Amino acid sequence: MTKALVSARRKASSPDRYAWVWVSPLRDGTFKVSAVEIPRRLVDENICFFEDDIDRVHVGTVLKIADIDELMESLGVDPDELDAPWHNDFPL
Repeated sequence: MTKALVSARRKASSPDRYAWVWVSPLRDGTFKVSAVEIPRRLVDENICFFEDDIDRVHVGTVLKIADIDELMESLGVDPDELDAPWHNDFPL
């Protein structure tokens, strides 16, 4: 994993949504892990969306990169799928 924001697709809470998990390095050397979901229609139809359209959940903060794999697996995400956001259409 790089020391930049990475993300991966994950299973959404319902079929009408897309979901991702993302990992962001913090200045203190820890890593913030969050999950986001967006209505599928907004993405599929190229509709501009904003913060109120995005459901965010802070999953946790981990101390070491090594701890990220276990957390990803607990979320149903293969840690090897974490990549630069533009590789998995993560909505920045």
